[in-house]
Amino acid sequence: MTERLYYDDAYLWQFDATVTSVRNGTRPGEWEITLDRSAFYPTSGGQPFDTGTLTFGKVKAKVTDVEVAADGDVIHTVDKEIPVGTAVRGEIDGARRTDHMEQHGGEHMLAGAIWEKLGGTTIGLHLGQTESTIDVSMPEGRTHLTEEEILLLENTVNERIRLDAPIRCWFPEEEELKKLPLRKAPTVTEHVRIVAMGDFEMVACGGTHPSSTGRIGLIKIISAIPAKGKVRVSFVCGGRAVGLFQTYMRYADKAGAALSCPVEKLSSAASDLKYRLSEAEKKANRLESRELLDRMAQAESGEDVPGITLCVLTMPETDSRAVSAAVSEYIAAKGRALLLCAGERLTFARSADVKIDMNDLIKRVGRGGGRPDMASGAGIPECVSVARKILMTEGISK
Repeated sequence: MTERLYYDDAYLWQFDATVTSVRNGTRPGEWEITLDRSAFYPTSGGQPFDTGTLTFGKVKAKVTDVEVAADGDVIHTVDKEIPVGTAVRGEIDGARRTDHMEQHGGEHMLAGAIWEKLGGTTIGLHLGQTESTIDVSMPEGRTHLTEEEILLLENTVNERIRLDAPIRCWFPEEEELKKLPLRKAPTVTEHVRIVAMGDFEMVACGGTHPSSTGRIGLIKIISAIPAKGKVRVSFVCGGRAVGLFQTYMRYADKAGAALSCPVEKLSSAASDLKYRLSEAEKKANRLESRELLDRMAQAESGEDVPGITLCVLTMPETDSRAVSAAVSEYIAAKGRALLLCAGERLTFARSADVKIDMNDLIKRVGRGGGRPDMASGAGIPECVSVARKILMTEGISK
């Protein structure tokens, strides 16, 4: 079984080891090897694997995946074959490991705060490439957190991060384990590893963590949404949180400059802009609708189909809201029928007293459907000419 060096030192970036087995990987150009000792963390408990290199002589093999075999050996996927018995120098990607430790350490503190402040139980962790998530089972089946609760959790965790409390990881004896105030029961019964953060968090965990809470740096909750009957809390810690803050501030400053207001007034300025834009769109739609009505009146013909005023009109694509408003107003008067093609959109409509089945008519000349009094679909300008000929030939349906 591989000796896991990260249990004793999560900041061990380099180590020496010997290859104990090698076999072909699942893909061409890959090999799976085991070592007598390793500082590479294998994917486990929601924390992704470490990457890095194994060097032997002048050859450097990339470690692209790490996992645990059923017998406890740590399997390293590499891009070069390394013979059994070879002495290698392992080197961990420290930036990737540090990032994972920041996220994992922050998750412990967040889960502890959720339990302490809200009575929620955390189920599972997923460390993503940009943000991490935990699923929380809340009392009474709640699936939401309020803004006040989110702020409470953030403030609680960040205050504890600033304490720079020590983080201790160890394998207690059975008698000691029974007396420890764990947040939740361990999921394993043997070789239980405990992680304690100050005097406010203690739980079983086999992952890598910073040496103190201060090295987590910062936590920011991004969202808390319902997910399969639980609350899915998304968050970032450490360098990710700093990067997120920098991104937000950069774009907030640009938005503030564009709206000529300070960042703290962006919300009200955006709301005001949205209202004014909505009013301007309404006014533009009313004007466009009025222009369409004028065009419909100019295109009217009372000779095509006896007893009705028929409007046959083709025009470029137009705002659908303006078209809908104009069509509704046009057929509000008695004795009217409309065959309209705006771009590639067909609209066939008629007044309530006109006995033309527009649903049937539009299906005969194009693609679409609707009600007997109004139907819409897709087609070409020639469709309205064909529909007009059908009405001239067959007249109004009885």
